[in-house]
Amino acid sequence: MQFEKITKPHRTYQEVLKQINNLIIDGKLCPGDRLMGEREMAVELGVSRTTLREALRTMEFLGWVEIKPGDGTFIRDAQLNEVISPLALALSAESTRMEELWETRITLEVECAGLAALRASEKDLEQISRAICEMESQLKNLDAYAKADMQFHFLVTHASQNSMMSRLLQTFVVHIVELIKKAGPLRFSHDIGGLRTIQEHISIYDAIATHDAEQARTLMRRHLEDSRNEGTEGFRPANEGKLF
Repeated sequence: MQFEKITKPHRTYQEVLKQINNLIIDGKLCPGDRLMGEREMAVELGVSRTTLREALRTMEFLGWVEIKPGDGTFIRDAQLNEVISPLALALSAESTRMEELWETRITLEVECAGLAALRASEKDLEQISRAICEMESQLKNLDAYAKADMQFHFLVTHASQNSMMSRLLQTFVVHIVELIKKAGPLRFSHDIGGLRTIQEHISIYDAIATHDAEQARTLMRRHLEDSRNEGTEGFRPANEGKLF
């Protein structure tokens, strides 16, 4: 495979996404193919290894690649991605208005919470519970807390057993990463605020675990709308609103 040097000064990790996506579309990268090593790829693209890793992590969230520690990064089967990847790419290339992004996210996640209450497996519940425990243990570590928070929401979506809605929500990861990068002074609460929002996650989990679909929807909506309005639960990018 052959990459082109990236010369744009901003959003370089998104340029990496575009190049790899184009290679997949052109058939130059196929499911199961292994990408070249990080060092070699970073040199060929003309980007830092930090930027490359950011792009690879985003692609992993989007389901484009599978990262196997010690073995490398592999292209995944893209059946659903044939529909969703163009949307993800379009979102990454334009400045989506935050209010529209919130409206879409709330609509999808509220329904996913209700479906999860009806369909979640024991394994799903175990994983969601583990994400909450990770949040509780990382109240003083912003990066780890935010990662666990993000994981909770993805796991609830996955538990809905609706792969299309799950993948649609994953397309927002590009924007989430960008907002985190642009974040101004972080306002992270280590006590009352953090504990309150963890309790909100626990309540959502309890509704899902007891198969109360309407309660799960109600609690998820309240949680997300409070997050949007208050800018709490972890961090708040300057002038952007809350992510999770």
